[in-house]
Amino acid sequence: MKLVRKILTIFFWIGVISIWVVLTAFVNNTHHHIVYTSLEIKFTKDNEHQLIKKSDVVEIINDLGLVQGVTLNKEINTREVEKKLNTHFALENAEVYFLNTGKLNVNLNKRTPIARLIANDPRDNVYIDEHGLLMRTSDSYVAKLPLFSGEFKWSDSNLVSNVNGSLLTEIYNMSRIINNDPFLKSQIVQIHINNNGYFELIPRIGNHKILFGSSDNMEKKFKKIKLFYTEGPSPKELNLYDTLNVMFNDQIVCSKIN
Repeated sequence: MKLVRKILTIFFWIGVISIWVVLTAFVNNTHHHIVYTSLEIKFTKDNEHQLIKKSDVVEIINDLGLVQGVTLNKEINTREVEKKLNTHFALENAEVYFLNTGKLNVNLNKRTPIARLIANDPRDNVYIDEHGLLMRTSDSYVAKLPLFSGEFKWSDSNLVSNVNGSLLTEIYNMSRIINNDPFLKSQIVQIHINNNGYFELIPRIGNHKILFGSSDNMEKKFKKIKLFYTEGPSPKELNLYDTLNVMFNDQIVCSKIN
């Protein structure tokens, strides 16, 4: 009798363990595989620039083979989507995850450009973002930013590293000053870097150019420029000048059109 009871007890526990293994496998399979039902895209860090749109994100996801109504391995598929989105030049971070309802959530942080650099060769045109990183440009959208022109040439390694070298640092610092001042952002439309490495500013109002010189005393020079425009000649009188020179300390040298 004791032997029979012992055998029954053994079979009971074997059954319990078997059921537990089956249920665990079922739950794990259900957890990792899910029917893709819907998509929600959020730009959790956004800006006014349209270097990437929601329609672009949808296209990237579709190209990876994620089709609504299909059962997917949510762990594998979300990793693939994140990896692909994080290679996009206009994004600094992507977070992708499935809900148990089958909804795919995509949270994205946009990169914020602060200046556009135009080179003689259009293939070398780039943006600088708020962190000092170089960004590729877009064929379908142009961001309205301080525009720098000159002899620029970048290697691919520059596009994934911090701004380095004195010129890029100067451009980055000047861009931040202009973007943070509504008057300068409105009035200064282009900054050209000549063969001597000096900055020449092109204003929106007037037919003149501003000889800014080197990046030394940058903030002081911009204060002189603002003072000239706000307390100096009228907009009509500005057309009488061809050059404003702020390279000298505590003065602006104006040259009239001959």
